[in-house]
Amino acid sequence: MSRFRNFSFVALLACCAIGAAQNPSAPAHTHTFYVDCSVLTSGDGSSQQSAWNNLAQLNAVTFSPGDTIRLRRGTSCDGALALKGSGAEGAPIRLTAYGEGPRPKVVAPKQSEESLRLFNQQYWDIDSLDLAGGNTYGIFISGDKGILHHIHVSNLAVHDVFGGEMKHKESGLVSISPSSANQHFDDVLVDNVTAWNTNQWVGILIGGGDLGYPPESDWSSNVVIRNSTVHDVQGDGIVLFRDRNGEIATSVAWNTGMQNTESMGTPNAIWTWMCDDCTVRDNEAYLTDSPGVDGGAYDIDYGNTKNSVIDNYAHDTQGYCIAVFGAGFVTRQSLVRGNLCINNARSPRMAKYQGAIFLLSWNGGSIDGLTIEDNTVYWNSFENAPALLNEADIKTGSAVFRNNTIYSTAPWMVDSNTSLSFVQNHYGYFGVGSPEWKYGERQFSGMVDLQAATHQEVGSSFAQHPLQQWFRPVEQSESSDEESSDSARGLVTNAPASYGPWRVDCVLPISLDSHGLVSDQALQQIVGLKSFRQQYRAQGLQVILRMTSRDKQLFSTEAFRNAITDLNLDGITVEQAVGNASVQTTLSMPDGSTAAHWDGFVGPVQLGLALRRALGEPIYAQMGVNQDE
Repeated sequence: MSRFRNFSFVALLACCAIGAAQNPSAPAHTHTFYVDCSVLTSGDGSSQQSAWNNLAQLNAVTFSPGDTIRLRRGTSCDGALALKGSGAEGAPIRLTAYGEGPRPKVVAPKQSEESLRLFNQQYWDIDSLDLAGGNTYGIFISGDKGILHHIHVSNLAVHDVFGGEMKHKESGLVSISPSSANQHFDDVLVDNVTAWNTNQWVGILIGGGDLGYPPESDWSSNVVIRNSTVHDVQGDGIVLFRDRNGEIATSVAWNTGMQNTESMGTPNAIWTWMCDDCTVRDNEAYLTDSPGVDGGAYDIDYGNTKNSVIDNYAHDTQGYCIAVFGAGFVTRQSLVRGNLCINNARSPRMAKYQGAIFLLSWNGGSIDGLTIEDNTVYWNSFENAPALLNEADIKTGSAVFRNNTIYSTAPWMVDSNTSLSFVQNHYGYFGVGSPEWKYGERQFSGMVDLQAATHQEVGSSFAQHPLQQWFRPVEQSESSDEESSDSARGLVTNAPASYGPWRVDCVLPISLDSHGLVSDQALQQIVGLKSFRQQYRAQGLQVILRMTSRDKQLFSTEAFRNAITDLNLDGITVEQAVGNASVQTTLSMPDGSTAAHWDGFVGPVQLGLALRRALGEPIYAQMGVNQDE
């Protein structure tokens, strides 16, 4: 439900026209330029031995298609990158690093709006940098005319953007956003970016702008955010606004919505607005907050068409787990499937207002076509509030809630108007007294009464359990089958956990692309492992990452050593082996026996639930405390 305010862009960088960059043919001559801010004497930039020693010389050059700009690893440059020029199809300009060691740092001064800016430029690959400072943005990539193609940013750290008053929702850490309704992007990739610490709004954004409502043909297209982590931002975590064919995948957002007083809207962790055919999948969001409403994890907001929220994990949020909204527009063909919700709506006010799954419309908006299926909700609210709250205007017969599982310590299970159909769901109530359902204007004290009176919940089931079973340790469960209600009762939300050396072992094939960057297959698993290791640090969780490769030379290369350094695998034991293994992950109990095993990619839903059952609620206050030494 977050909304835009007017904003202006100031001091935009003057740059070359786009037209020259449309030539798809590869350039006849390309150049490589070097920057080493640690040397006292500046050269001409043509080699490592004669590198430039400041960013001013770099910013004075207009680069051409196929050029490469390299900053020396282990060094720090004061100033901001205001690069000129555009690449071409098949010949992007690349900004990257050279040498061995930590990513090269660019530290922008307080008077600079950003640490890196591109404006009306295209065909850029930017990777392997540490960008800090700026008062409005970390990275700002924008334009005011035409279609800007191929903006790829990867393997970046972007942090510590602190300025004055927030003026718009494009401010923040990584903002790839048009500044005019006459401009949009095509082919944008944000991959393996870690963005944190700002008193501005957003973590990572593709799209946006207070541009009225341009037609979908003028939205940005083919945009992807993946394998990225955002935390400690004032507003939204990771968002797609006004995009077609977009995806947010295998990413993590936490400590979002930290603004103290609402000034320009209400934030969520990971969400989409005015998106056509956008998917949010295999992400994790937790410790979300808001100075007003929202404060949830995932949100299919108004004006969306064919948006999907699939196989995501949301836990310990101030607001809802997942929302679908319609306001002023029709939100069409939404899919919410396979998600895991644990301890959402921790605010008593938010619990009653939103629930864990929240459907709402206002300002004449509505929802047309909605499927909510195969989700699991553990609902442990501080108020007697419904796990599912539906107050939306939904086209009759176009919305279904099916094959979902709700385990609740609150007797109030569901509150829905009659626009939503219910079938083949399972409900488990842990407590005393009778459970409650509200459907339309009628209240029911049991599922049998509800089924008889409304003909809803065909094929659904209900079971009531003693409250103490909600806290039962996993070792006492009768079954390890994740689908059984007995195993589900092994969830330990606040009970004492076994602080022994629970262990996650992951065998992971590793490879580097032609730029020396880690493959997507490996990154999507590593991001999740890092997240859970961080959360369960205090409980002593061990994570062993066994990297394998058929190339026996890989592990001895400079590129591999740099890749490991950039991944920042704090607290994770890394082992290396030559071989042709497949992805395998095993969760082992303190006695060495196997609690769970997965072949292939294991997402945050499966691994997150297994760890929650084993170790209980993370001790978040100790996530950053090093207990390994």
